[in-house]
Formats: sequence, structure tokens, C-alpha cells
Amino acid sequence: MPHRVGFYQTDAMGIMHHAQYVNVLENARVAWLEEHDLPYTHYVDSGLHFAVTRVDVQYRRAARFDDRLDVRVWIEWVRGASLGIAYAILRSGETLATARTEHAMVDNTGRPLRIPRERREALAARAGTLEGFEP
Repeated sequence: MPHRVGFYQTDAMGIMHHAQYVNVLENARVAWLEEHDLPYTHYVDSGLHFAVTRVDVQYRRAARFDDRLDVRVWIEWVRGASLGIAYAILRSGETLATARTEHAMVDNTGRPLRIPRERREALAARAGTLEGFEP
């Protein structure tokens, strides 16, 4: 997924603020689901959500205002009620950051649920690694 660093995402030094990376991960995850599984709105319309239970970002190089980034996303693992997603954020082929997020399936009240079998199997079929990246 491409991402262009906006001025509003930078700090006084013109560097993308560390908290903005989480927003980029969120957008990339939603785009990945739409392209490789189902639009996230399908889950929401069914009363299901992937609640974030963990975020880990490893910053390697600074992204700056107007940088064009390439965000790569892949499913690392899928369990009965949770999944792990990994990310690599690159600029011109150089890795700026790697990240992982973990998610639990919950209903509209926040109660944990198993991921529906059909969705769990479809997501698990895509689980693996992205060659050359170890977040």
C-alpha cells in the first residue's frame, strides 16, 4: 500500500512522528483485508471487530514530510480467536520500520469470540512470511 507522508504527520524536525506509524499500520491493515479477504465493513456489519491487543514498531530510519512510502502487510499467524499481522515500511526499497500487531476477534460489546471458521481458514491460508523481512 502506498503512503505519502503528510505535513500534519511530522514533528518540528520535519520527521514523521512515531505515533503516526500506528495510523499507517491501521490503514494498511484495512486495505490488506479488502484486497485479500473481505472489506472490514463486512466484519463490522456482522457485529465483529479485530480489536488491537498489541502493537510493536521497530524504527530504523526516519520518514520525512512528502516521502513516498511502500507499506507491505502480511498475516503471520491465525488462531481460533486471534491473529498476528506483520508490516514493513519502505522508502525506495530501504526499510524504515518494521512492525507487528496482534488482534482479538470481539463482538460489538467487546466480548471475545472465535473468528468465524470460514474467515479463519481463509486468513490462515494466507499466513506466512514476506521473504526478506523479519520484523
